[in-house]
Amino acid sequence: MELTRGVYSEPEVTLLTTRALNYLSAGPADVVDLIGHICSLPGAPRIVAEHMAHAMFAGRPQFVRAADGRWRLADVAAPSYPAAHGRQRNAAGATDALHELSYVVVDTETTGGSHWLHDKITEVAAVVVKNGEIVEIFETLVNPQRPIPPFVSRLTNITWDMVKDAPTFDRVVPGLMRVLEGNVFVAHNANFDWRFITSEITHSTGHQLRGRRLCTVKMARKVLPQLSRRSLDHVARYYGVEIRGRHRAGGDAIATAKCLVRMLSDLADRGCGTWGELQTLLRTQPGRRKNRRPPGMPMPVTRDTTA
Repeated sequence: MELTRGVYSEPEVTLLTTRALNYLSAGPADVVDLIGHICSLPGAPRIVAEHMAHAMFAGRPQFVRAADGRWRLADVAAPSYPAAHGRQRNAAGATDALHELSYVVVDTETTGGSHWLHDKITEVAAVVVKNGEIVEIFETLVNPQRPIPPFVSRLTNITWDMVKDAPTFDRVVPGLMRVLEGNVFVAHNANFDWRFITSEITHSTGHQLRGRRLCTVKMARKVLPQLSRRSLDHVARYYGVEIRGRHRAGGDAIATAKCLVRMLSDLADRGCGTWGELQTLLRTQPGRRKNRRPPGMPMPVTRDTTA
């Protein structure tokens, strides 16, 4: 798996790993000095320092042990803070051809619209797209371990009886991560699905999901400026895509995947063929419009916020 071409997971950033990144940005360090600095344990026995370093850096590819025994930062992780780390990954693959990338189109159904207010996933689907074709579909109901509000059930047709015997998210994670890793994360209103997926993964595994993301709403604004709205219904109707099972994760994800394929084809016809070119296009600001004041309180979910 090439981490620069899709999403990947790594252990959650902690204060100690951040201090290690900053310390090692100056160059390789002996393990005793390294642990002494980041853990405030000067002169720790070498065997203790070695054990602590291996435990702390397990599963973190940015930390490597050099041939001389000292710890250093891997070449791809030289920047000492996560934001720069992400920018370097993106820049490194800016010339990747869009038709050579693989994508995983994700849709979630939830108990509400606010993961920070403990809303949970009730259904998730992930559709893998390679070479312009759907090659795999992962779909499952999820037990949210909390009630589903009646208005959400009316919207999604997912009831408590349907999910009470479904697997909890921690049991879903292994299969979900298998289809996510190495693929560009795509969703219609990607921020919504990304926040719920990453929040649940971090809670269940202690790992963070990182990597490339793509929002088909933002793509539609550039590819289909003539549409009055860029909801999934409108985009799908334009491309003649039938949505089987509207407001269900599988139906919406499959329809979004088909729209993604069509939009990528349209982009290629217009000379936009690389990841870098697409990012430049998506960053292009439209004409100025009147700013709306954001609501002071979280809004209830009375519609499908992902589409």
